[in-house]
Amino acid sequence: MKLRVGYCSRWLLAAVAVLLCNFAFAQRTLSGKVTDKNNGEALIGANILVVGTSAGTVTDFDGSYSLEVPAGATELEFSYTGYTTQRVPLGNATTLDLALSPGQLLDEVVVTGYGTAKTREVSSAIVNIKAENFNGGNVNNAAQLLQGKVAGLTISRPGGDPNGGFTLRLRGLSTLGANTQPLIVIDGIIGGSLDNVDPNDIESITVLKDGAASAIYGTRGASGVLLITTKKGKDGKFTVDYSGYATAESKLRPQPIMTADEWREIPSFSIPQSVKDSYKDYGANTNWIDAVTQTAKSQVHNLSFSGGNRNSSYRVAFNVRDLQGVQKGTGRQTLNGRITLTQKSLDNRLRLSTNLSITNTKADYGFTDALRYAILYNPTSPIKSTAPENAKYGGYFQLANFDYFNPVAINEQNVNEGTLTQFMGNLQADFDLTKNLTLSAFYSLQRNNNFRGTYVSRYSFWGGGADNKGIATRNTDDGTLQQATFTATYSKTFGKLDFRLLGGYEYQSGNFAGSSARNFNFLTDVFSYNSIGAGLALSQGLSGVGTYRNDYQNFAGFGRLNLSYDDTYNLMVSVRREGNSRFGEGNKWGVFPAISASADLVKALGLGFADAFKLRASYGITGNLPPSSYLSLERFGAGSNFYYNGNYVPSYGPIANANPNLKWERQKDFDLGIDFSFLNYRLNGSLDFYTRSTSDLLFFAPVPVPPNLFPNTWVNLGEIQNTGLELALNYAVIKKQHFSYNVSLTPTYYIQNKLISLSNADLDLGKESFYANVGSPGLNGTPMVRVATGAKIGTFWGPTYDGVNENGTWKFVDRNNDGKITFEDESAIGNGLPKMELGFGNSFTIGKLDLNLFFRGVFGHDIVNSYRIFYETLNTLTWNRIKADDYFNPKLTDGAKFSSYQVEKGTYLKLDNATVGYTFNLKPGSSFTKLRVYLAGQNLFVLTKYSGSDPEIRFADTEQQGAGASLSPGIDRRNTYYMVRGFTFGVNVGL
Repeated sequence: MKLRVGYCSRWLLAAVAVLLCNFAFAQRTLSGKVTDKNNGEALIGANILVVGTSAGTVTDFDGSYSLEVPAGATELEFSYTGYTTQRVPLGNATTLDLALSPGQLLDEVVVTGYGTAKTREVSSAIVNIKAENFNGGNVNNAAQLLQGKVAGLTISRPGGDPNGGFTLRLRGLSTLGANTQPLIVIDGIIGGSLDNVDPNDIESITVLKDGAASAIYGTRGASGVLLITTKKGKDGKFTVDYSGYATAESKLRPQPIMTADEWREIPSFSIPQSVKDSYKDYGANTNWIDAVTQTAKSQVHNLSFSGGNRNSSYRVAFNVRDLQGVQKGTGRQTLNGRITLTQKSLDNRLRLSTNLSITNTKADYGFTDALRYAILYNPTSPIKSTAPENAKYGGYFQLANFDYFNPVAINEQNVNEGTLTQFMGNLQADFDLTKNLTLSAFYSLQRNNNFRGTYVSRYSFWGGGADNKGIATRNTDDGTLQQATFTATYSKTFGKLDFRLLGGYEYQSGNFAGSSARNFNFLTDVFSYNSIGAGLALSQGLSGVGTYRNDYQNFAGFGRLNLSYDDTYNLMVSVRREGNSRFGEGNKWGVFPAISASADLVKALGLGFADAFKLRASYGITGNLPPSSYLSLERFGAGSNFYYNGNYVPSYGPIANANPNLKWERQKDFDLGIDFSFLNYRLNGSLDFYTRSTSDLLFFAPVPVPPNLFPNTWVNLGEIQNTGLELALNYAVIKKQHFSYNVSLTPTYYIQNKLISLSNADLDLGKESFYANVGSPGLNGTPMVRVATGAKIGTFWGPTYDGVNENGTWKFVDRNNDGKITFEDESAIGNGLPKMELGFGNSFTIGKLDLNLFFRGVFGHDIVNSYRIFYETLNTLTWNRIKADDYFNPKLTDGAKFSSYQVEKGTYLKLDNATVGYTFNLKPGSSFTKLRVYLAGQNLFVLTKYSGSDPEIRFADTEQQGAGASLSPGIDRRNTYYMVRGFTFGVNVGL
């Protein structure tokens, strides 16, 4: 028995010992010190992370750290700003000291056109933003990730329409009739859409800002280039990541209008009897803005699976976005899937990869006219009425007045919706033919299918539905883009000289087709737009269908030479020769050269006051394509049908004149910049001065008839000049073990955006022209914008307000003292383009708590408040009245007129985003590798003197097309979606 007990005791003791050892191993504490490899100084605030988990810490004031290591952990990752990140195997050690090497910022690899480069080798204006530095919170478009983050890149969307697109403008306006937005390249796919990449799938975005960097893209690089790199699978264990959030949004800063009670006080005003005679009180108390808006509730879910080994990797992601708009009846539902695969073989000499993405979107666009008429509709009117005269309007209250529609009826009676399906995929093969020579082949395919359907009810007073017994339209647009790129890259080091030569050939084709159909006079609303042939108008020849098709081809050969000597001096020379079918017969081909150089003055001159101080200069020539195909050809199109011999017969006529000499725009871009690091790489930044000149602008110019068949021709004429100054700063203000504070600052100053001329050897459009008519009622012939050679673009032009006369009429400055207000008394009264922009980020960590505050400001621009032009004066009481505190004058009873009185300062500063999050310290053996929850707010405050809803920049006039729209920035038209304020709760989980 004793033997048995002793035997069991030994085994029991052994088992306890093993358990204690395992427990000790699972709970072991690792400590050590992190120092600078060059000078041995302690690194305060260095990050130590247990790879594959959320466990981690930062070093203390003396560089020391202590960390509980979970069971099964195999590696630690050490990182510090300005130093090379290192991963170290754990083994069984309980003490681990490490010396980090300076130079991480300079050794970071950034994506460039058709390749990559280390930061120290870059000699042009290139900015790379990684996922950890993206904007957070309620982000539903990739453009929002960069808003305010890149100096010189403006991202604007007035209002919070979930279906509204973002306008991107890099370094000001550089074209009139071509594409004003940067070229989008997604994983090498040229011309990709931001709508087809979910923000959660993006690893980094590189912005090519100057001509030297973007010239490699030839005729599409003039407005800059955004290179988007999506997330890939990594070598390691299988991981599952989920992120999701819910957002509630409400309207912010709606137009200040009279309430029903304020409306009822109007008869007491000292106004003419003729105005009082138009006053009506219908007995209701209706807040029309509240009646057409709601608290929008949205949700977003992202789920990804990834993993891999040393030879292959994969990542599969699914993204669901269900967005609701603050305007009732608007919303957007998106389902996106993305697959990324990589495979290595032949001892890593052959590398294969593919990216496949498909996005399906259902959009409820609604009608922004509902927001417009909610502002002007009489607040004493009811929403519905049993009066017999309103039966034909479906029981909605309506008055048969000009430009006066029940906003709730607009929302509820009519349909405006669509679907968009987008596919994007690529295949790439890289083969190391020799140690120094790599051959690459790339193919991509993009397919877009867009459908839009609208139906205006046969009971709708708005849109002519009641008069036409229902109006239905259907539009489809299908597009296919194919790209094939072949490159060869030769790299070799000769002593201290790194030599890299790239050569390539590229072909891209685009095929687009669509159809449209419109019909009216329906017997019922039941079929909406789905049975468009049921309308009687089509059979009577009063409506019709249309189709289109256009194609283009693009061919290019390109080359680039990169030289780097002793990691100090860098030179880049590139050239691209490109042909495109959209140009005239005599100008199909263009050549786009570029050159840039840089020198690290710390190494070259032995500067001791900086960690890095790189001086760079660049020059490049880029181009711009015509906006569509066949513009150089004489074209004819269908006109109105006419009745002949008992039948409706279509007519045809000229819609454009031929111009066989139509060619690419020519943009010359010079950039001088400095990249610097100070304070042991804690303060990093760049400073850039740029000037660019665009000539041979694409312009749909007026021409005489005869000899021309049509009054407009696409031509090349004129010149635009831009000059600006950009600064980007990142400063690690505090880096301690349990507290850190980082600041980012990106101010941009626009020195000049000027139109030099609008002429060529054969055509001169004169010294000035006028654009952007105010509109109906009564002001269709009143322009608001003057375009003059030698002057700033975006200048508002009109009379200067000087008060109100005793009889209630407008009083303007009589500049020539002739007793009359005429065109000669008008002058510049504002400008729609900003003088300065600013992004200001603040990032805090307090233990496991993180806080991010991002402010964004735009300064020096003016905005025309179109609402106030029409709906502020008390000349008639058919409409409700704008009642802005700083402007409303009950003594003003004159008709609507445009003047400096409605041109307001648009300067603003917003708290764009505020996020507070908490990352849980997970216990060893937990099912989760990471768990973070957060709260975020968008537009928490807006400081501005603008009385309208949103002081955001308006880069183009929404009521014009082509050059006129680009030349008329800063106009707040009467269909702007409300700005919104949102609150978000989200979670990030890793398994």
